[in-house]
Amino acid sequence: MTRVAIVSGVRTPIAKKDKAYRDVHPVDLLATSFDGALAAAGIDPANVDMGLAGATGQVGGQAQNIGRNAWLSSGLPMTVPISTLDAQCPSSQLATHLGVASIMAGDASVVITGGVESLTRVPTGIAGTVGEDGPISQSLHAHWDMPHQGEAAERAADKYGITREACDEYGVRSHLAAHAAWERGAFDDETVPVTVDGTVLLNRDEGIRPDSSVEKAGKLPSVYRPDGVNNAANSSQLSDGSAAMILASEEACARFGLTPLAWIRSTTFVGNDPDIIFDGPNDATAKILDRTGLTLDQMKLIDVHEAYAVPVLIWQEHFGVSLDRVNLGGGAISIGHPFGATGARQLLHLAHALRAAGGGIGLSTMCGGGGIATATIIESA
Repeated sequence: MTRVAIVSGVRTPIAKKDKAYRDVHPVDLLATSFDGALAAAGIDPANVDMGLAGATGQVGGQAQNIGRNAWLSSGLPMTVPISTLDAQCPSSQLATHLGVASIMAGDASVVITGGVESLTRVPTGIAGTVGEDGPISQSLHAHWDMPHQGEAAERAADKYGITREACDEYGVRSHLAAHAAWERGAFDDETVPVTVDGTVLLNRDEGIRPDSSVEKAGKLPSVYRPDGVNNAANSSQLSDGSAAMILASEEACARFGLTPLAWIRSTTFVGNDPDIIFDGPNDATAKILDRTGLTLDQMKLIDVHEAYAVPVLIWQEHFGVSLDRVNLGGGAISIGHPFGATGARQLLHLAHALRAAGGGIGLSTMCGGGGIATATIIESA
């Protein structure tokens, strides 16, 4: 069977909505990561066979196939086709899965994947609205409530008995972990700056709060219900940013002189209850472990999507895994959550973190709006 490698991967530092990247077009955000991933791999762009990019808000500046537009905006070869997909939060992780599948099927040897979101430019308030002006039709609503994801997180917390206190503690942990990761240089090799006229706009993720504490979190109001568990300290941030990776077959690595960073061991994509959403990573993890015959004990590092603290705590409770291997570099709560980019950002960080830890196997899993989830197992090269 064809082995597929992650050869390189970079992301932009993540900006808060309406802050550092407020004047940067999302096409240029994605182009920055495309250029960075190509440079890190050391490959001639003409040797890339195809590309896939994630973006959930495909309107305005993110409309009309932003993946292709970002590629062309960098003056890269017009002969390389790029497509854009929307799988909600796991969009760029699924883009990577499909890139792997294309290589394994023999349709491509080298694929660029990634994603972008500029929540400064793309409206988010439409999510969860029912009717002709929203994404949820009356016929869909007749089958499922399809609540806003914040309400879905509250329902998931109710179902699994997740408390506000536990969410606050986890949210603080995320911010402190992300800050510590920057301090020890864990993100240095996986980030590339966004520059405008030679000026670097951001050197580090803009939303990390190194002074976070449980006491401060406890004073914040709940967002979705008066007595709910979710607040600004334990929920993912609205953000702008991008990420990209180069995938290549083992044969292509040899042919083009590419150095693998990690090997893709397995991928999976599952559906789950769209009114709960956040137990999806449980199903995706169980499926990929069953498929591979691997166990969580064999995973040196694990990344579980921090849409809120809720899905991480649900996952931990379900599998009984200590957090001492989970999200050691923080996640979307602290780093930020540019929806279309987070799947690739999370996966490429896992690849870099495994190498820094001396190698091993790792798992990345994500939940997504509408009741979908992904999981990927990789092994350090």
